Amino acid sequence: MYESFGNRMRKIRIARQWSQQELSIRAGISTPHISSIERDKRHPSLEYAQRIANALGVSLHSLCDSNAEFRMPRMHNSPEELPLHMQNFILNESAFPYLEAAQCMSTLSEEDTRFLKKLIEILAQRERALSTVNQTL
Repeated sequence: MYESFGNRMRKIRIARQWSQQELSIRAGISTPHISSIERDKRHPSLEYAQRIANALGVSLHSLCDSNAEFRMPRMHNSPEELPLHMQNFILNESAFPYLEAAQCMSTLSEEDTRFLKKLIEILAQRERALSTVNQTL
């Protein structure tokens, strides 16, 4: 019998005794989006499917194929261990673009990461210089 991606994802999440919010935090995907996927109202992109699989600690293949066997490794570092202000930020829907950017940055090569850090540093210096000029006017 065919089992949808969303249903398989829900079963694994529930087996881990996680709320949708906890999976949302771990995957860097908004809670409403997780809910929509579980209810088969939306289908995840390949990137989101991989993020969900990584967060659940299973292979993408085992998440997509209901006949595939998998063993769930023990997971540590629950979001509840984060400071309250970080939990609130992550659960806030407006945090989604930042979480998405952080997820994208975590997949960059070391060379790309150095380049991006340098670019951010240059832009921050420029912004500080412009801010100083505007304050003196």
